[in-house]
Parts: sequence; structure tokens; C-alpha cells
Amino acid sequence: MFEQFPLRHPLNSKLRRFYDSIYRGYSVNQHPKGPLIENWLERALLTLQASTLHYRETFAFRIDLHFPDGMPRLPMHDDNLVLSSFFRFLRYELQIANTKYPTQLRYIWAREQANSDKPHYHLMLLLNKDAFDSIGRFAPDQNGKYLRQNLYHRMMRSWLKAMGFDADDPRFHQLVNVSINSITKEPWSRILHRDDWCAMDEAMYMASYLCKEYSKPIGQNVHVFDSSRG
Repeated sequence: MFEQFPLRHPLNSKLRRFYDSIYRGYSVNQHPKGPLIENWLERALLTLQASTLHYRETFAFRIDLHFPDGMPRLPMHDDNLVLSSFFRFLRYELQIANTKYPTQLRYIWAREQANSDKPHYHLMLLLNKDAFDSIGRFAPDQNGKYLRQNLYHRMMRSWLKAMGFDADDPRFHQLVNVSINSITKEPWSRILHRDDWCAMDEAMYMASYLCKEYSKPIGQNVHVFDSSRG
């Protein structure tokens, strides 16, 4: 059926295009404006499997990281060091949360840029469910700051600090967007278990959105997709 479609990306022949709606037995989200990249699907599935093998249950959810409206184009937008800083600050936040059970931070991320002068990031985060099993309230506190101890506020603080702002800067809101379940219209999250195929199928479908070719600045000397290792 897809013989007429090219199997390699023209700007990077190492990237294999994928046109099917099922990948290794799991549903994937094909984008109407272009195929998925099989290399990235493989990394996403391996990361999901690593977490479910490590923890009895995994708390999975999707977020998007945005730069503030009106922010001028800066050197931080030319590479992914700001994202590395986000992960570093978030690991620290997870550590000082002092939960009864520790968690390793596993992630899948994609850099995208379509019509904006700045990129944005799509992420799937995977945590030990015994440490975190909810994102918490998205709204700032009564002073307009993100100083609560729930997971959402920890992510907001981490992203603000990664961009060089104070963690209690009240000017910025909802720069961390939690993905919505298209059916329930509620923020999407899922508890994964190695023996729960349905949960893994749903998580892989959500993760596959990050694997689409469309709107990735491929061939522009910047990394556009990666995941944690181990």
C-alpha cells in the first residue's frame, strides 16, 4: 500500500519513515501531514518498557514546554541546553520531595517548530507510581506563584529556572501544558503495568505523537528527538 512513499527522510537517510497505524503490536498516531519516524518509535517503546520493567507500576503523562509569549529570540532557542537544564532541575525537585519511595526520571522528548520563531518541546514523563501518582493542581497559589509541592508546580519551577527566571516569578503562567485526553477532555495520565497491554497501548499511542516527522527542524544542526537511557 505504501510502496510509493519514500522510506527514508531526504535530509537524514538514517531516519526511517513509518506509515502504518500499528507498531510492534501497539497503536500509533499517524499525523495527516506526514509519517512517523521508526527510529523514534523504537526509542519510545524501549523507554516505556524500561520503566515498566523497573517499577511495579509507572505513572505516565504528557506535557508541552513553551517559552513565554513575547520572549525575543535568544541563543537558548538554538540548541537544547535549556531542556537539559529542565531535566536537571526536575530531578532535584523529585529528590527533595522526599517521597517514601524514590523515582528515576525517565522521559521521551521532541523539539518542534512550525510557524513560530522559537521552538517548543513535547515530552512524556515516566515516574515510579509509588512516588508520584498525580500531577496536582495546575493553578498558581494565592500569590500567583508556583510554590506548592505538587508535581505540576515542581515542573513549572524547573522550567522557569531552566530559562533563567526565578522559580517564584509571578509573571509567567501555564508554560507547562499537560496534554488532554481527546475522548475524556481531561488531562491525560495513565498507570502502566508490564502485564497491562491496554495501558501500554494507550501510552504508546500518546508517545507516538512525539515521533511524527511534521514540524521537526530536521537537517538544521539541532537534535529534535531523544529519550532517557536505562
